[in-house]
Amino acid sequence: MNINTLEHFCEQLPGAKFDLKWGADRTYCIADKMFAVFCCDSRPETSKRLCLKVTPADFIVLTDMHGIEPAPYLARYHWISITDKATLPQKGLELLIKGSYDMVYSKLSKKKQQTLHS
Repeated sequence: MNINTLEHFCEQLPGAKFDLKWGADRTYCIADKMFAVFCCDSRPETSKRLCLKVTPADFIVLTDMHGIEPAPYLARYHWISITDKATLPQKGLELLIKGSYDMVYSKLSKKKQQTLHS
């Protein structure tokens, strides 16, 4: 998992904005709603985690995989935390990020969606 490439991918999504939250976590939001979080933990085993929203069905499948677990504090909203860089290929991670973005975007009002594309 190349963090810089994934962050660049997030920046290219329409209306995506970068924000630094909770001290060191690099978040990407659309209309102030998070769709991807790059966590910088002090624990070496989980430094550089990627957290994102997935569908309920994907949540069940993905959290059964080695290196992917329910995201702290956000699991009830079907967020996962990818801790093992080798779990998924780069393109697979990009697809998950785009899926998270799409889910968050779809929950925005039509007015907000239109302002993001104008």
